Amino acid sequence: MIRLPVFLAMLGLAIPLAAATPAAATTCTSRVVDHTVASGDTLSRIAKAAYGEEGHWPRIFEHPGNASAIGNNPNVLTIGTILKLPPCPGSVTVAPDETAVPDPEIVAETQDDALLPSIIYIVTGDDWAPYVSKDWPKGGMATLIVKAAFEEAGLGDRIRVHHINDWNAQIKELVPANRYQLTFGWAMPDMGFWKTCNRLPADMQVRCSYDKSKPILTTTLGFFREIGRSDLAEMTFEDLKTARLCRPTGWSTFELVENGLSPDNWVGTDSPAACFNLLMQGEVDFVVLNRFTGIATATEMGIRQNVEMAPFTVPHRIYLLAHKDNPLNTTGYLDAFNLGLQRIVDNGKYGQISSFFNDEFARRAGGK
Repeated sequence: MIRLPVFLAMLGLAIPLAAATPAAATTCTSRVVDHTVASGDTLSRIAKAAYGEEGHWPRIFEHPGNASAIGNNPNVLTIGTILKLPPCPGSVTVAPDETAVPDPEIVAETQDDALLPSIIYIVTGDDWAPYVSKDWPKGGMATLIVKAAFEEAGLGDRIRVHHINDWNAQIKELVPANRYQLTFGWAMPDMGFWKTCNRLPADMQVRCSYDKSKPILTTTLGFFREIGRSDLAEMTFEDLKTARLCRPTGWSTFELVENGLSPDNWVGTDSPAACFNLLMQGEVDFVVLNRFTGIATATEMGIRQNVEMAPFTVPHRIYLLAHKDNPLNTTGYLDAFNLGLQRIVDNGKYGQISSFFNDEFARRAGGK
């Protein structure tokens, strides 16, 4: 495996070069650009050619539409696939403004008297940087995406976002009681896989009471391992079925099961740090966290130089939710949000938001 500088390896990982044929270079700009996958391409090679660093491959993976086209193995790409490359690192130096001049056609679709109340209150957490946190510009990446999408839909003046650090209260009490009409920051099960709610873990069945938007964002779910574990060096995604995985209790595991992993060998803890403690003690093989949470936790614990991400991933998608039984039919706001979300993807604002927060995280984590 190619060994990168520690920080860049933690932001992504060093992925082996899959073929001798050079990747067809695409130069990044301050805007989103297309890249057509050529023979020999891997995400790390594309990132190296476009951004100058292999470790920036998760930026590409996480852009809307890319994860579905790529799958779990960034080493294996289908020739001819068109991927969207977000702006160059460092090209977006200020958090983009969420305000917009909405498309009249979108406004015509969203300005419906049936969308009540006229002011809609949205709740999220305050402890999941860089996605949702009042300590980050604009309230975090997910918060800014939500606001920008509603602005594009012509509904920016109707929404109010509040941060409350009790996720269970949000989904089990505050939204069902209509104190808030929408909530975001949630993973949701693929009911095409689960079929019925009673197959879900008991504490996750409440999510069947909600309708979801299109994904606000996709995160790279990292499988963090201790550097130097020779027994894990050649492990593939398929081998994870027998590996000891640690993920904090109460955090979603839908994606893991939906991608063929069994919970038989999983270990639950009360925090990401507790999982990393078990990893360093040799009691688990991998800690499963989104890449930002994994890097931030390892940094705080002083073990960033001792852990790395394995060369596979699972996309972890985050949604805006509306309760199905809300008497004001606030699920209609999801349709408006979806229109605005597609608009900011198409006009490039989404890529600028993502690029800014990736760079801001790198600065705060002590990287380049």
